[in-house]
Amino acid sequence: MNWFWLLLIIAVVIIDIMTSNILFSWLGLGFLAAWLSSFYLDLSYQILIAFLIGFASILAGNRITKRYIRKNIHNDPILVDKIVGKSFIADHIIELESQHKINGIYWIVRNEGSRILEGETFSVLEIRQNKLIIRKEEH
Repeated sequence: MNWFWLLLIIAVVIIDIMTSNILFSWLGLGFLAAWLSSFYLDLSYQILIAFLIGFASILAGNRITKRYIRKNIHNDPILVDKIVGKSFIADHIIELESQHKINGIYWIVRNEGSRILEGETFSVLEIRQNKLIIRKEEH
């Protein structure tokens, strides 16, 4: 029965490599303990050990992993955070609604201010549904 626990350990490592979740590897600690106990104990005790240690490892390991990720991995702003509040130059006249290329992506922009002429600057106020809400910057 030793091979069964080794196969489960290999399976959880492969799943974690494929998903980059690191959750299942903690379960592998329970399988490792069950594998070590398989030399001395019956199958029912091995399963109990795998369940208890695996469950405790998932609870403790998930907390450790979240704390590590929060502390050490920088959270880059998503696309929305890079656009809202920024100023851009109009490459054509924008009256009410128009298509405009911003940061290499074509957006539908809705102007909630006065008419924006080519070369004038506007700022992105918010994103509503899939449209950028803009307003001409007054200097």
